[in-house]
Amino acid sequence: MPIASVSETVEVVAPSTVISSEDTISGSHTLTSEELQQLAPGGGFQSALRLLASVIEVPGGLSIKGGRPSQASVQLGPSTLVDPSTGLTQVSLPDDAIDSVAVLPNPYAVEFGRFSSGLVVIQTRRAGDQWKTRLNNLDPTFRTRRGQPFDIMGIASFGPRLETGGPIISNRLFVEQTAQYRYGACDVPSRPQDELRTSKWFSSFTRVDANLSPRHSLVATGGFFPSRSSLATLGTFTPPDATVDIHGNVNHGSVTERSVWTDTLISQTTVQMHEYRTEIDPQASLPMRVLPETTLGSFFNRQRRDTASYQWIECVSASRNGPAGLHLFKVGVDLLHSRYDGSSASGPVLILRSDETLARRLDFLGPTRQEVHSTDVAMFAQDRVQPTTRWYVEFGGRVDRDGVVDHWNVTPRVGSALLLNASGTTVLRGGLGLFYERTPSTAGAFGQFESAIDARFASDGVTRLGLPIRFDHVTMPDLQTPRSVTWDAAFDHRLNRMWSLHFGVIDRRGSHELIVDPISTATAGEFRLESTGRSSYREAEATVRFAHGSHVDVNVSYVRSAAMSDSNALTNFFDSIMWPVIGANAYGPANADVPHRLFVRGHAMPTPQWLVVGILDWRSGLPYSVVNEALDFAGPRNDHRFPSYLRLELGLERRFKIFKYRPWIGVRADNALSSFLPTDVQSNIGSPAFGSFYNSEYRQFRLQVRFER
Repeated sequence: MPIASVSETVEVVAPSTVISSEDTISGSHTLTSEELQQLAPGGGFQSALRLLASVIEVPGGLSIKGGRPSQASVQLGPSTLVDPSTGLTQVSLPDDAIDSVAVLPNPYAVEFGRFSSGLVVIQTRRAGDQWKTRLNNLDPTFRTRRGQPFDIMGIASFGPRLETGGPIISNRLFVEQTAQYRYGACDVPSRPQDELRTSKWFSSFTRVDANLSPRHSLVATGGFFPSRSSLATLGTFTPPDATVDIHGNVNHGSVTERSVWTDTLISQTTVQMHEYRTEIDPQASLPMRVLPETTLGSFFNRQRRDTASYQWIECVSASRNGPAGLHLFKVGVDLLHSRYDGSSASGPVLILRSDETLARRLDFLGPTRQEVHSTDVAMFAQDRVQPTTRWYVEFGGRVDRDGVVDHWNVTPRVGSALLLNASGTTVLRGGLGLFYERTPSTAGAFGQFESAIDARFASDGVTRLGLPIRFDHVTMPDLQTPRSVTWDAAFDHRLNRMWSLHFGVIDRRGSHELIVDPISTATAGEFRLESTGRSSYREAEATVRFAHGSHVDVNVSYVRSAAMSDSNALTNFFDSIMWPVIGANAYGPANADVPHRLFVRGHAMPTPQWLVVGILDWRSGLPYSVVNEALDFAGPRNDHRFPSYLRLELGLERRFKIFKYRPWIGVRADNALSSFLPTDVQSNIGSPAFGSFYNSEYRQFRLQVRFER
């Protein structure tokens, strides 16, 4: 199969399962910018991920296929887009910069690495052949009084955005500039309505495309993304004085050069840099006083983190006909250098009973500084062979150096797809692979955080129970890189032009996961960082899709799954926002364990002027653990659950003609059924309100005005 010359194309993807040379053999879930604008306008790629049955929002981020948020990775094209200190993504691209968002739960192509539970790949939009400029999302969403959807109290969100772009030199040089400002303000339903969490983001993203010759092209991107969140941790048990403000700033730049050397040989070179700054600022410097019902004083920890990643990727692809059929080879090198410089200062934490007697006191030594520099190296090679026109096999391997723990890891993978009929409408897929995570820089800095002195008190709040114990941070020798072994099988069948079916199973077994285990004697203690954690995830999914051109597109998915893991994952405690209490580790249901989920999303256009959209999400409630008055875990971990979750979002829009513009104007209903969707629970057995649920969002209506490209 000869490789064509470099050209820019607009790809229209039909609901077919035929595999092209640029696809991954394993299944993926892709949302286009058009779907994002119809179903979740204004929310960036994070909103796109919430439109997929394989993704669930959990405390700390988004879980893909039952994994922790830090076990997944995000790429902007071929380059990594995560903060090296936590493994999470802090970038919020302008909506107009996004061309598509794809979630690959287990891509067997070995060019993808540094994740264990899923990969998100964002493709950005290039400029068209004619200059266009547009403003969008100029209408704010209003906050309304609880229970009175037409009594406006203020602005809930405002996200105006700008897009302009076109050719600088016809057919040779193009520039696309996008920018967006986001303001959000929301109250906590279990607190007074005048207490608001607010966030302010500004996103600027530029893409330049240059056709240097018929066989050489260049793509350069750059952007900056400052943000500020006030009262970011406001919640049922966290009043304003005990919250933190979060200041963030991200800078990005990358250049990708593609060259076609012969009809069967192509190369791609990418150089990129991402720089992050995160500041966590409490409201004051008072001791933190934690009661079962509330938190007094101020948050205990203040942090600054400056991190950066610099990456170089070289990839060469070639094709040739051989004895076993058509081969598509790919080899490459991926160098990733990261640095992490930070500081941390922690104040006293007083853990009180409901009667305000002292149960426990934590004092931290410090302040401390953290510094980690690491270089990851990856080399990969794979071959996709097509023995017949209906059978594809992809096999290859990666060799990775984990720069934080200084280990070399070998990653073999194999995947296959069999077209069961000549038209390619029925496909059987499957594969088996090994996936290594990217070890976060906080693992290398673990021993540099402040030690804690833990004192316990009797019921009178004065008498000590034994001597105070000092807990130092100790990294156990010979840490391993966290990994997972994953296999899956899927059956896809397109019944006709409108109906298609998907059935799939997946099994993932994690090992060598980084956990923090508190070990103590009567006089001394250690917070041990170990790579002895484990996890498992099993899933069966059935999806039915009905699509009738652009008029109707409905996806209905049911997922039956089970997720288990060790509870004391490193990133649960040493994230940007730290938690002072580290309890005993235990193996049990994971935070993202959802045994049953039914997810429906779709849109319908009865006429070209009317649009109806809807999202229905029903699932089992997330698990949670119970604690006692000293915040020690009481009983098995995650053996209680929130109530079942049922959320319906509806939208109705009509297209109008106003002068030369044709905007869509309509109304959206969030939590249209006014379901009880609590996000907080009183899990302290020492509280009279133990077992009570709080903080359910109320039904809200908002005006929607948007302009299509």
